[in-house]
Amino acid sequence: MEHVSILNVCYSLTGRSTYLLLFVLYVGSAFFFSSFSPQAQIVSLWPSAGVALAGCLIFGKRFLPAILLGSLLFNSGHYLLHHSELGLSVVLTSGIIAMGSVVQAWVNHTLLQSRHIKILDAPSYSHVAGFIGTAFLCCLISAVVGNGALTLGLSGDLSAKIYLNNVLIWWIGDFLGVILVTPLLLAMFIRQVDKVVWYRLLKSLTIPLFTLITAFQVAQQYIEDSVVTKTENDFALKSEAVENILKQHMSNYLDALNHLGTTLAQTEEVNYQVFTDATRPYLANLPGISAISWDILVGQGAVEEFEQHARKEVDPGFKVRGKPLLSTDPLVVVEYILPFKNNNPALGYNVFSNDERKQSMLLAKATRKDTATNIIELVQSKDDKQGFLIFSPVFQQVDPQDNSVAAVESLKGFVVGVFLVSEILNNPQIAERLGYIDLYVYENDNPADKVYGRMDTMDDIAAGEGLSHWFEMEFANHTWTFNLHVSNKNVTALQIGDSLSFLIAEALFGALAVFIVLSAFGYHERLTRLVSLRTDELKQANAELEHFAFYDALTGLPNRRLFIDRVEHTLALCRRNNRSAALLYMDLNGFKAVNDSLGHDIGDQLLIEVSRRLSRVLRDSDTLARLGGDEFALLLPGNPGIEEVSVIANKLSACLSEPVTLLAKELQISISIGVAFYPRDGVNRVELIGAADSAMYAAKKSTRSLSFYADELNNQPVLTGDTEAVE
Repeated sequence: MEHVSILNVCYSLTGRSTYLLLFVLYVGSAFFFSSFSPQAQIVSLWPSAGVALAGCLIFGKRFLPAILLGSLLFNSGHYLLHHSELGLSVVLTSGIIAMGSVVQAWVNHTLLQSRHIKILDAPSYSHVAGFIGTAFLCCLISAVVGNGALTLGLSGDLSAKIYLNNVLIWWIGDFLGVILVTPLLLAMFIRQVDKVVWYRLLKSLTIPLFTLITAFQVAQQYIEDSVVTKTENDFALKSEAVENILKQHMSNYLDALNHLGTTLAQTEEVNYQVFTDATRPYLANLPGISAISWDILVGQGAVEEFEQHARKEVDPGFKVRGKPLLSTDPLVVVEYILPFKNNNPALGYNVFSNDERKQSMLLAKATRKDTATNIIELVQSKDDKQGFLIFSPVFQQVDPQDNSVAAVESLKGFVVGVFLVSEILNNPQIAERLGYIDLYVYENDNPADKVYGRMDTMDDIAAGEGLSHWFEMEFANHTWTFNLHVSNKNVTALQIGDSLSFLIAEALFGALAVFIVLSAFGYHERLTRLVSLRTDELKQANAELEHFAFYDALTGLPNRRLFIDRVEHTLALCRRNNRSAALLYMDLNGFKAVNDSLGHDIGDQLLIEVSRRLSRVLRDSDTLARLGGDEFALLLPGNPGIEEVSVIANKLSACLSEPVTLLAKELQISISIGVAFYPRDGVNRVELIGAADSAMYAAKKSTRSLSFYADELNNQPVLTGDTEAVE
């Protein structure tokens, strides 16, 4: 059976058609399978890599331009379809990726050639393992080159972890594409010796590999859909967790301010010790609060008296700062503040001197609720000055002894919480849950009123890219709007990270499955070829046995069995057509003396030479046979006459007239011939052969070499030689 090699360049289609079809498969499969992946170039099953190697194995270097052009068309075309623009950087990046694909396919092809690995040529276990191992190593080339080009040319800001994840997925995708698709395409496009071989390849390679490709793609799609759902659910859970934590923390802050306000309201005179004892537990347990101050209400006429009191009780350098906005406005002065360090510049500051804060305090007094300011720059902060204040009004009864319903209360001051936005939103509990999530916060229902984050996050949310979630948090007569967002890039990175374990397992399973399929195919091919070889040997043995059954083993002439069959067949034709035939019975003269004197080996060689000479002077229609020993017979069909038979007999005698040289000895041999005619001398085989045999013995006894059987032939002339008729 003819062996099929992967380097055979005979195709089932014309070479040009096959080349074009492989090129279309290279580009088409790239666009098709990229549609299932969140990243165009980074796909977890990439059949184009297998098409590239198959093309190189079939066409050699001639397929490299197809790989280069196909890769350029896909990468540039895909970017153009999704971004509606095509710049020089995109073309250069696509070119580098294409070169990586070309180098990978050619290196893989060269290594397979150098190691004489032939996938379809009944591969052994070591060859299958070599094919898979070579593909695994070579597929790293395009992964490294391609991801490097994408990172430098298009992304630019990928982290090392994302880059390595992308390399791994690209590597796995090319590896699976090569080991699954290359054998399948070779089985489809390399011409087979017959339909039986093609059917065997279809059953052993094409169908199993195609089934594996389909199963892997379905499994990958299921996993990717599951990963997408998981990513969305994780994001929603994290967003809800952030929302709950923020609302809980803000509630704790407000409760702390209210409790502190209640404590100070019940104190007849607030001093440093009272304020410190009441405040420190909250500062220790609520790290989101940057500072807490006691801002006392002071009339404009009592400022000087208050300053003298504060210099004795608070700080010798205490001085009220901040001019009232109106002549009728009181002052709300920061009398105590903790922690004192870094916040001492706020002592003595008239918070009521700022209109925005004034309105917040008036609202707090009117609603008797905590009220927050908009984002402000805190004078006591050195670094991040973005913060806000919450004013908690503290009321005190005018007459402490009056507990009636009609008791009158007056505003004593405000407990003020000072908050840095960064301290609240960078809380470890929140930061841990945010992780990869971008956060943008604004207030007053106006995205331009930034509280925290990058405003371009709102642009991505407006464009509908990535994942987003928003919620409002109402606190202290104020509203913040939180916008949580994960960019497409981070979504893809998360999905890749979540699917890596599956992809690695898929690569291992794919390699094992291909190893089993190709090994089983190789074993079956070797077994088939062995069976075919044994069958051919058996056929040859049977042919030899059949030959030996009908032909003489020494001379190669028909033996007695075949000669008798030919005689019966010729006689049947003669009877049917009313024709005649002649049979010549021949015996060598002096052969026994040669055997006895020179040995049987020389006798055998003499018989071979005699057979050769006799056969040389006969026609193709004549049947010359060795009946045994030194006896030969010749059947002449076709209604021969006496003259024709005599001419043939004389030729037979003449061809032996020249000596036969054996072992440097010249042997002279002659022949005695007896002739019988059908139906004159015998009407059946037995009679005819017996008549010819009798004529031959008559010739041996006489001095003539030729003798005819019939009486009426005694007086007939012969052309040459001596003749005799017997009765």
